[in-house]
Amino acid sequence: MAIVFEKEKKTFNWFAILLTIVIVAIVGAAAYYLFFAPSPKIEAIIPAELQRAGEVSQIDFTDPSFVVNSQAYKNLRLYVGMPVLGALGRNNPFLPF
Repeated sequence: MAIVFEKEKKTFNWFAILLTIVIVAIVGAAAYYLFFAPSPKIEAIIPAELQRAGEVSQIDFTDPSFVVNSQAYKNLRLYVGMPVLGALGRNNPFLPF
Protein backbone atom coordinates (compact mmCIF):
# COMPACT_ATOMS: atom_id res chain seq x y z
CA MET A 1 0.00 0.00 0.00
CA ALA A 2 1.23 3.34 -0.96
CA ILE A 3 0.79 6.44 1.17
CA VAL A 4 -0.39 9.42 -0.83
CA PHE A 5 0.29 12.90 0.45
CA GLU A 6 -1.93 15.50 -1.17
CA LYS A 7 -1.86 19.19 -0.59
CA GLU A 8 -4.90 20.40 1.21
CA LYS A 9 -7.13 22.42 -1.10
CA LYS A 10 -7.79 25.92 0.13
CA THR A 11 -11.47 26.73 -0.14
CA PHE A 12 -12.84 30.21 -0.05
CA ASN A 13 -15.59 30.98 2.37
CA TRP A 14 -17.78 32.90 -0.08
CA PHE A 15 -20.42 33.61 2.57
CA ALA A 16 -17.92 35.39 4.82
CA ILE A 17 -16.56 37.41 1.92
CA LEU A 18 -20.07 38.42 0.79
CA LEU A 19 -21.09 39.27 4.36
CA THR A 20 -17.99 41.44 4.79
CA ILE A 21 -18.73 43.31 1.56
CA VAL A 22 -22.34 43.94 2.63
CA ILE A 23 -21.28 45.20 6.09
CA VAL A 24 -18.67 47.52 4.57
CA ALA A 25 -21.28 48.86 2.13
CA ILE A 26 -23.80 49.52 4.92
CA VAL A 27 -21.20 51.29 7.08
CA GLY A 28 -20.04 53.32 4.07
CA ALA A 29 -23.60 54.37 3.18
CA ALA A 30 -24.35 55.31 6.80
CA ALA A 31 -21.15 57.37 7.02
CA TYR A 32 -22.00 59.16 3.78
CA TYR A 33 -25.55 60.04 4.85
CA LEU A 34 -24.47 61.07 8.34
CA PHE A 35 -21.43 63.16 7.51
CA PHE A 36 -21.20 64.02 3.81
CA ALA A 37 -24.70 64.19 2.32
CA PRO A 38 -26.25 67.66 2.06
CA SER A 39 -28.60 68.30 4.94
CA PRO A 40 -32.21 69.21 4.15
CA LYS A 41 -33.18 72.81 4.61
CA ILE A 42 -35.21 73.66 7.70
CA GLU A 43 -38.06 74.98 5.54
CA ALA A 44 -38.58 71.49 4.15
CA ILE A 45 -38.85 69.98 7.63
CA ILE A 46 -41.16 72.55 9.28
CA PRO A 47 -44.82 71.47 9.29
CA ALA A 48 -47.39 73.66 7.56
CA GLU A 49 -48.93 74.76 10.88
CA LEU A 50 -45.63 76.25 12.04
CA GLN A 51 -45.14 77.99 8.72
CA ARG A 52 -48.54 79.64 9.11
CA ALA A 53 -47.63 80.64 12.65
CA GLY A 54 -44.49 82.26 11.27
CA GLU A 55 -46.62 84.20 8.80
CA VAL A 56 -48.89 85.41 11.61
CA SER A 57 -45.90 86.67 13.57
CA GLN A 58 -44.98 88.89 10.60
CA ILE A 59 -48.26 90.85 10.78
CA ASP A 60 -47.93 94.54 11.58
CA PHE A 61 -50.48 95.61 14.18
CA THR A 62 -52.21 98.94 13.96
CA ASP A 63 -53.42 101.28 16.66
CA PRO A 64 -56.03 99.48 18.84
CA SER A 65 -57.94 102.71 19.49
CA PHE A 66 -59.92 102.10 16.30
CA VAL A 67 -61.37 98.91 17.80
CA VAL A 68 -61.67 100.13 21.39
CA ASN A 69 -63.54 103.30 20.42
CA SER A 70 -65.90 101.58 17.96
CA GLN A 71 -69.61 101.36 18.73
CA ALA A 72 -69.66 97.56 18.33
CA TYR A 73 -67.02 97.18 21.04
CA LYS A 74 -68.91 99.50 23.37
CA ASN A 75 -72.13 97.47 22.82
CA LEU A 76 -70.22 94.28 23.59
CA ARG A 77 -69.03 95.71 26.90
CA LEU A 78 -72.69 96.14 27.94
CA TYR A 79 -73.19 92.36 27.80
CA VAL A 80 -69.83 91.21 29.05
CA GLY A 81 -69.00 93.81 31.66
CA MET A 82 -65.65 94.76 33.07
CA PRO A 83 -63.41 92.02 34.43
CA VAL A 84 -63.20 91.79 38.21
CA LEU A 85 -60.54 90.30 40.42
CA GLY A 86 -61.86 87.19 42.18
CA ALA A 87 -60.81 85.60 45.44
CA LEU A 88 -57.17 84.60 45.27
CA GLY A 89 -57.14 82.14 48.15
CA ARG A 90 -57.02 81.98 51.92
CA ASN A 91 -54.90 84.26 54.07
CA ASN A 92 -53.10 81.31 55.62
CA PRO A 93 -53.19 78.25 53.37
CA PHE A 94 -51.62 76.03 56.05
CA LEU A 95 -54.57 76.25 58.45
CA PRO A 96 -56.90 73.21 58.38
CA PHE A 97 -60.41 73.65 57.04
